[in-house]
Amino acid sequence: MSTIVTSSAATGASGTTYVSGLSGFDSSALIEAAVEAKMAPAYRLDVQIEALEAEAAAYAEMSGLLDDLGTAAQALSSDTEESAYASYAAYLTAPALDDPTAYMAVTVTEEAELGVYEITIDQLAQAMKVAAAEQATGTALALEGSFTLAADGYAGAEIAVDGEMTLSDIAAAINAASADTGVTATLVRTSNSGSTLVLSAADTGVSFTAEAASGDDVLAGLGLTDSEGAFANQVQAAQMAQVTVDGITVTSSTNEIEDLLPGVSLNLYAATAGETITVEVGQDLSAVRDAVEAFVDAFNAYRTFAITQQATGDDGASDAAVLFGETTLKSANAALYDVIETTVTVDGTTYALADIGLTYTAGNMLGIDDDALEGALLQHPEVVEALFASRADTDSADLGVGKLPAGVASGTYQVDVTYDADSGEITGASIDGVALEVSGASLVGAEGTAFEGLRLVYTGTADASVELTVSQGLADVMMAMVETYADDSDGLVTAKIESLDASVEAKQDRRDEIAERAAAYEGDLVEYYARLEQAIAAADIALQQLQALLDTDDD
Repeated sequence: MSTIVTSSAATGASGTTYVSGLSGFDSSALIEAAVEAKMAPAYRLDVQIEALEAEAAAYAEMSGLLDDLGTAAQALSSDTEESAYASYAAYLTAPALDDPTAYMAVTVTEEAELGVYEITIDQLAQAMKVAAAEQATGTALALEGSFTLAADGYAGAEIAVDGEMTLSDIAAAINAASADTGVTATLVRTSNSGSTLVLSAADTGVSFTAEAASGDDVLAGLGLTDSEGAFANQVQAAQMAQVTVDGITVTSSTNEIEDLLPGVSLNLYAATAGETITVEVGQDLSAVRDAVEAFVDAFNAYRTFAITQQATGDDGASDAAVLFGETTLKSANAALYDVIETTVTVDGTTYALADIGLTYTAGNMLGIDDDALEGALLQHPEVVEALFASRADTDSADLGVGKLPAGVASGTYQVDVTYDADSGEITGASIDGVALEVSGASLVGAEGTAFEGLRLVYTGTADASVELTVSQGLADVMMAMVETYADDSDGLVTAKIESLDASVEAKQDRRDEIAERAAAYEGDLVEYYARLEQAIAAADIALQQLQALLDTDDD
């Protein structure tokens, strides 16, 4: 009796198909084991690539958090066009009034100048109003005619009335023409069956007139005018707003007085009845406080990241501590604490962050003592600014500082200016021997130098040598530190990410080469075992035929 050996088809990664099982052994498993052995180095590279990518991602997160910290610091630095210190606000006080903000609101823009002003609101601007006699509500008034309406400054319009119109219809006709007349109409229900028409000027501080034009005297019929054509019941006269500022009387047709002072506008709500409101235009302390809080939040966000990267478990670094022991992270953390420990001297007294209410909490996070910060902002705002923003002073009134970038280190520098009296022009300038670019009266630090971005202004008319003293604030130092690590072009963290990315790319190329060779090897094995299986199959067939012959002979 013959024996039948079953078979199955198998396909390798190369696409080659062969028959497995005729030989009685699993050639598919043999091929798979051989290919896996070839792929072992690739799998090790996969693990390495995954680790490198995780490290690069962690450094990218670190760079982003440092950038956020630098952005928060910039708002408190001297190197910004929108410094928190340049924002102004108005502070209102009035001992004789319960709430001065109930009488007026003050808006301050960047054009405002610091100062204190005494303001009395003598009267508000009012719109002229007149009332008609009561008429039956919803009843046709049987008036046939027209009248004209016009407020000061408006072209006016003629309002036509027919006998079928009710008081509500007349009001609607007046309102339809208000863009031309500057007058609006409202109805006031004055009894169960009657309403009163009230005409108002659309603008405060202006008067309006009304005259009969044709047909019935509609105005007299409504009770708006008397027998002489004058308004019968003027409810409210037109009135200009009037305020007194430091003894000077100011009038306005509206209760919104724009640019009463440079950059200072008022919204009037009520007269002060002779009482005075003191308006102090000063630094917007809330803007500075918000900037300080944003800085603390950004610092703590980075600290949270750093703590995670330093976390340990029973077997060493925790799984989340991808950058555990990395020197770039360690050096950045050390540099960060050096910056936070920055102190400044103001009027002979040295100050640190703790002096304005910023102290370390658990995990070396920064915490804010609200009362201490509020006190520092109210009593010593110059100290808060000096702690964060760099300062520059010169020993000559002829040399001023237009812009002080964060990159200029603390120290005393000598600025030399050469002036040509004949032409009246500056012909050359330098700072500590480094040439400055001259543009009119401006002396600008050249790109690529230690003074890049510095702008000085010289107003003298002779050669001069002036000392420039720079004291770097914490925010400016922080910005420089962040740039060292997170700059897009040459930051240390950026360089680390680029190096890791290059390693990933090289390992991926190597991994791809191994996989390609393994695939080729698999193809060779598939072909080899296919030929082997075919040979075995042919031998099996010959054996079965021979066995069949032998079995026949036995019979």
